[in-house]
Amino acid sequence: MTTARKTRKPKTNNFTSILDQFLNKYNLSAGSNPLQLRTHADELGTMLPDWKARKDVKEALHRRLFKDNQIEALVPNNKKKRLTIKERAQYCAKTGDVWDIYLHALDLAEIKNDADKEIVASSSRLSQFRKELAEAGVDPEQINIYAKLPNITQASNKIQKRKLEQGLISRPKTPKHFFLEEGLRRLQNIRTTETPTLQDLADVIMMLSMRPAEATTLRIIYYEPDESNPSEWYNPDYSWYCNGYIKNKGEAKNNSEPRPFLSMEKNPERARELLTWIQNAIAIGKLRDPVYSINGKHSTGVFSKFLKPYGITAKRLRKIGGKHASRVHGGQNSTSQHLAFLSRIAMRHKMDRHDSGMYYAEGDTSDSDLDSNLEPEPKTQTFTPKPINENTSEIEDIYDLYG
Repeated sequence: MTTARKTRKPKTNNFTSILDQFLNKYNLSAGSNPLQLRTHADELGTMLPDWKARKDVKEALHRRLFKDNQIEALVPNNKKKRLTIKERAQYCAKTGDVWDIYLHALDLAEIKNDADKEIVASSSRLSQFRKELAEAGVDPEQINIYAKLPNITQASNKIQKRKLEQGLISRPKTPKHFFLEEGLRRLQNIRTTETPTLQDLADVIMMLSMRPAEATTLRIIYYEPDESNPSEWYNPDYSWYCNGYIKNKGEAKNNSEPRPFLSMEKNPERARELLTWIQNAIAIGKLRDPVYSINGKHSTGVFSKFLKPYGITAKRLRKIGGKHASRVHGGQNSTSQHLAFLSRIAMRHKMDRHDSGMYYAEGDTSDSDLDSNLEPEPKTQTFTPKPINENTSEIEDIYDLYG
């Protein structure tokens, strides 16, 4: 009995011939620059079904004397798409190759569609990338040339400008229940010997311009500096500070330096008393944690449900508190720029040294006495748009345009 001879199947993962045809089609060679190669990367990628095919092509390119950055441009490493922006910047600083900077900038600028949110997010990633490159020690001139994509920046700025103009027309109003005078009246009437309610929790969150997650972590402290060696973060204009706050996007997570205390409750000891009262009630289970359910799972449903009838979210409540704090401490003749500056302090934003100069304006900044006869909050308020800065590191401010 004779057995049929087995025929050997041709190798199916050898894509060398496909590569040769592709290079000839577009006249590409080892003399092509990475930008030219990158233009054809997506088309070649559709011809390479798996990692083995990509590996074959990369090896073939090496044999054809292509450099590493050229190969990376034509056959991008998918793993690098999972790198953080900081890791990308550190990689570019390590290689010292300007084409790496440019290729990573193109990756970060990639958008799935032309939706406004995609374009703004793309510009934000590039802005953060430039910041991380600078911190990694990359030459500023190289950053300006290879990490800036003017078309993305210009498109993003136009979108932000349009959103801000629309915001002037449809600016969300503060519900009467959370007007400054209403909130102060409720805070003054709180008795810390009683069990707090969700209304008390909301008022304390507004009072301290807190995120709900800070309700259990925020601390108000009195600080007496060592006059011979004061801390770098110390501001002689403030004696009371906050720590235990949640960092904003773009800030170093290990930076736990205290930030100045500013609140719509002018007495810091009273503010600390109310905060401690809320925190103790949450700790012993007499008040629901605003961000966790009884079984410890992350859930903001109860607190969000409480705020829903007033047409606001916890995020909006925090901003209302910051605005109220600026009115309490700003004085009658403060400019909108100075009020915005005070509001940022109340919300514990990171303040650079130049910020005070940017927001400061002449006016009566002394504390004004407030009582129950405060003028009602106007229904229509003046809003000064924050200047659009393509290099801003506050990505959160950009996302705020979309709620």
